[in-house]
Amino acid sequence: MLQGTDRSSRGRSHYGADHGVLVHELEIGSLSIRAEMAAPLVDGDAKGSWWRGYIEGRRPRAVNASGGRLRVVDLFCGCGGLANGIAHLCDEMGVAFVSELAADEDEHATAVYAANHGTRLRAHESIRHLVDYGVRLTPDGARFTYRPEILDEDGDRAIRGADLLVAGPPCQGHSNLNNSTRRSDPRNSLYLTVPAIAVAAGTPICIIENVPAIVRDRHRVVETAVDLFEADGYHVACGVLSASEMGWPQTRRRHFLIARKDRPPIAIGDIAAVLIDEPRPLWWMIRDLEDAERDPILDQPSELSAANRARVEWLFRNDQYDLALDIRPDSHRAGTTYMAVYGRLRKDQPAPTITGGFMTPGRGRFTHPTRPRALTPREGARLQGFPDTYRFTVDPCRPPTRSLLAKWIGSAVPMPLAYAAALSALGPGLPRAVTEAAQ
Repeated sequence: MLQGTDRSSRGRSHYGADHGVLVHELEIGSLSIRAEMAAPLVDGDAKGSWWRGYIEGRRPRAVNASGGRLRVVDLFCGCGGLANGIAHLCDEMGVAFVSELAADEDEHATAVYAANHGTRLRAHESIRHLVDYGVRLTPDGARFTYRPEILDEDGDRAIRGADLLVAGPPCQGHSNLNNSTRRSDPRNSLYLTVPAIAVAAGTPICIIENVPAIVRDRHRVVETAVDLFEADGYHVACGVLSASEMGWPQTRRRHFLIARKDRPPIAIGDIAAVLIDEPRPLWWMIRDLEDAERDPILDQPSELSAANRARVEWLFRNDQYDLALDIRPDSHRAGTTYMAVYGRLRKDQPAPTITGGFMTPGRGRFTHPTRPRALTPREGARLQGFPDTYRFTVDPCRPPTRSLLAKWIGSAVPMPLAYAAALSALGPGLPRAVTEAAQ
């Protein structure tokens, strides 16, 4: 497994304040960024203040703007978490983030994505129907049986003109929470549609994200994808990034595969080293939402069943963070390896991985640290890096259901992880089409 390609790309990232303006300076690979944000410095924490400014909906301004347009295609896009981090880096570089295509079987999610990222084209059919390809194994590794071909005419035009292809194929088949189909889920093969589409369209840069357990897939989809990319002339870097190790208040980790045609991506380990920081606590992110009632949808906690209400109240009455076995469901009372389930969050620690069950105490450690309730959609969204200005309701007459909100938010890639992956992909330099557009 490739862990990176170039260990010589060490750089630096510095946050500071200058006359009431926050400043971020970053140098890595061929990128030299200086960006400013009109936001206050709080508690002397310049980086934390920068992120809080982002969460409040403030956008950075590039001082040494690169100019140009980065045309992006997003497959398995959900409601746009991965795009948030890439768009944030584009703002810091002074490059326009242009969403050419957002594809996902959930048409409501793509509507949210388009409302926030100005997407030109949306696709709702299964991604496997977008491309025709075959894979064979050879002594030198996996190869395409024939040149992949994009089947949809509109999709072909959008994808063929893109500078960056990003994708988050379904990860349930790889998750350690999925005991029945782990590592052999048929959805895992969707991973290989991404290199097929990139090769078919000649896309210069590609980012694929998934859970860290993807590397143990029974069908070795990551190794196969690396072979397919490299056989077509791409340079590839792979590795795992941790949100908390970059200072974000969530312990989420994701695996990234970065493929680039013209030159090697910056090694994932080098990106992690440049962005390393002490994790901030959960309370740093959500303390002002303790009793928030600004939005009847996003600030409203889920109704608890009588049994779950009793469990949550027991935690607070006894000042505990793990539920006792004798008041757990019968299936837990003989002992469980999932002690975090029904657990209470700690104010002074990062949140655990936010999942699609974050609004239900019985789905993980999702009970609020100071109130007898689960996290609200807004609290979960912040922990995933969605700014408060992000529109989850596209049609006010048809607000999203709570199950949709939980799925969209819990399945998203936190903004700092997507930002870091974009640095790996774009750090060696912007694609030629972007720089030419700036001239």
